[in-house]
Order: sequence, then C-alpha cells, then structure tokens
Amino acid sequence: MFKKYIFEAIGNTPLIKMKKMFMDEKIEVLAKTESRNPGGSIKDRAALFMLEMAEKKGELDKKKTILEATSGNMGISLSMIGAAKGYRVKVVMSEGVSDERKALIKALGAELILTSSELGTEGALREAKYIFKMNPDKYWFADQFNNPDNANSHYYGIAEELLAQSPETDFLIAGIGTSGTISGIARKFREKSPDTKIVGVIPDRGYGIHGLQNPFHDFAGELFNGKYVDEFIYASKEEAFKLSRDAAKKEGLLVGMSSGAALFAAKKITQKIQRGTVIVILPDSGEKYLSTELFR
Repeated sequence: MFKKYIFEAIGNTPLIKMKKMFMDEKIEVLAKTESRNPGGSIKDRAALFMLEMAEKKGELDKKKTILEATSGNMGISLSMIGAAKGYRVKVVMSEGVSDERKALIKALGAELILTSSELGTEGALREAKYIFKMNPDKYWFADQFNNPDNANSHYYGIAEELLAQSPETDFLIAGIGTSGTISGIARKFREKSPDTKIVGVIPDRGYGIHGLQNPFHDFAGELFNGKYVDEFIYASKEEAFKLSRDAAKKEGLLVGMSSGAALFAAKKITQKIQRGTVIVILPDSGEKYLSTELFR
C-alpha cells in the first residue's frame, strides 16, 4: 500500500552488514543507514515526533512559524515536514555549514538565517533563542538540544527497530550532537537489552565534524546525560574523514562525516574484542558534503 504523505515514509531503515572494512569473521558490524529516510538523515525521526507532539499539546498550529537552530540536518527535516504539513519554517544555521545544506533548506521553502561560522552551532542557537524571546507568540521553537521529545522519538522509534533487527547486540555506537539519539536508544536498551554496551562518539574539540559536538568542552543541552554512556570515544576530524571515505570506496556507502566518526569508534571497539555484534548508527548521507573538504 502506498504511503499518503512523505513523512509517513520515515523510519524502518535497513541494517547493513559491513564486509570489507571489518573482516573478522567472529565480529559482525552492522550499519544502521539513516540516510534512507526521505530527508536523508536520522533527524527526520526527531523532527516529525517533536512536531506532532507539539501539535497534540496545543503548542503548534498553522498560525505559528516553526523555528530551529541547527547544523543542517534538523533544519532540512523540519523544512521538509513543515512543507508537507503546510507550516512556515525559519532555520538559523552557521554560515560555515556545507552549501548543499543551505540549498536544500531554501529549496524546501524555509527562511534561512545565517550566523557567524566562528560561533558554530552555539551561535545559531543563541540567535534562535533571541528571535523566540522577541516574539514568542509567533513561533514554535523546536529546541532540539533541550526538547525531551527529541530523545523520546528515538526511544519509541529507532531503538525498537534495532531490537527487532538485531536481538543480540554487544555494542551500540552513536555520535553525540544534541544527545537525543544516544539518550533515547540507551534508555530503551537499558530496559530491553541491558547487557549491550553503549558507546558515545565525540569530536576532540570544537566543531570540526558537522553534526557532532563535545559536551565536555563546547556546550551541552539538557538532553546530554553521561550516565547513559558506558564508554566515550574521541574522534579527530582526520580520523572521521578517513573512515567516511573508506565507507564510500570499500562498502559503497556514501556517508557524512559524523558517520565516519562513528565508524572510527567501531574500529576501536573491534580491535579490543574477539567476537560479538556491533551496531553503528550512520546518521546521514555524503551527498550533503560533496562541496566540503570531506570528499576533495
């Protein structure tokens, strides 16, 4: 049966076995390919859930404009879903993000406000908060770094999918940006698969890896909670970029730089275990980074 609306195609993404980058027969590395969502990233899940929960709570109606600060993917997802549902969308983003992300948001009909690249996502968040403060009745502020429905979307969504697709998982690896993904998944796994080790991936420092941020040195929203993470693995920009390129050339998976960081963490984990199943979350595709140094 055909889906009626584009956002009804969100979720149920494939879990793909990686064969050439991880060749130990006793270790199975499975990639959750979130680029298969219609907006091209895992943020489709959170955007839809947050928006529909706001509708149910009476916080959002067609009189309001959806407002969000983002490094790109959440802005694309909200713009896509907002267009399908008939909402106006305003996205605040650092001018340092890729040209593809800017173009996609504009193509989907959203208003785009760019902030200084030197301030990164934190600067965009500061600007969005100011816009909301100046006219709170005009906007619904998605506030992905602090909105609990960001994490809840993954608790009820991708976590359930993963448990069904791979009932026995030894390690689950996810990058840390807003912390919504890892917090939601970890809460569900604590209940249903408590022996699974949760691994969080963060950049060394700064915003060198789009989509990730370091909660210990940059900034952390209310969703970040270290108690959900069994191990943190730091990835440099160079390490993340190399693994993204390897995924394209060896596995045929064109993924973004935060996916490369997660794959670097998977490499580190597989080097210290003798057997087991490792799931790695690949948040988005590489098409949004073709103009950046990632694929030059």
